[in-house]
Amino acid sequence: MLSFLLSYLLVYKYTVLFLVIVSASFGVPIPATALIIAAGAFSAQGYLDFSSIFMYWFFASVLGDFFGYSISLRYGRNILVRIGFRRLLDSPKFVTIENLFAQHSVSVIFSSRFLVTNLGPVVNILSGLAKISYRKFLFYDIFGELLYILLYAGLGYIFGNQWEAISQISGDATAILVLIIILLILFIVMWRARNGKRNDS
Repeated sequence: MLSFLLSYLLVYKYTVLFLVIVSASFGVPIPATALIIAAGAFSAQGYLDFSSIFMYWFFASVLGDFFGYSISLRYGRNILVRIGFRRLLDSPKFVTIENLFAQHSVSVIFSSRFLVTNLGPVVNILSGLAKISYRKFLFYDIFGELLYILLYAGLGYIFGNQWEAISQISGDATAILVLIIILLILFIVMWRARNGKRNDS
């Protein structure tokens, strides 16, 4: 997949960057982080312009995130109910997750933009379901995406020909963080469920 995208990146340049990040914002399994690291490396070699990478990637990421969040805010719960997730939405465990998200929405939105990017589309949906305000979502989304672009495109630019190794390291680190976060959420949900049962008895 990555080699396919890189071949198109060198031909169609910023159009490919824009389409890739919008698609990734909706959860399409595209190696977006590896692509932006590669784009940064290509800019160091003169194939692409760093400021153009920044501009296209930034607007595409914010647009994709906000569109996913807006759909979830207006129609997310109704869509999930219609496709058979009513019991899940009404379950105590989901309510616990929703409450946890609402309490820590700022840090979750911000960190999912650059630290655990694989969770970005899920966070967009949860932000809508939890009725996070437009201003709060956009504020932390924008700053998180700015940091994401500067961090990963900057790494590609600095390390140049070694961008593949940097991409592999960042991918492994992200996968570990995602696993830790999922396990932590499961632990909190199970712990609260047990305590709730004890209090009821």
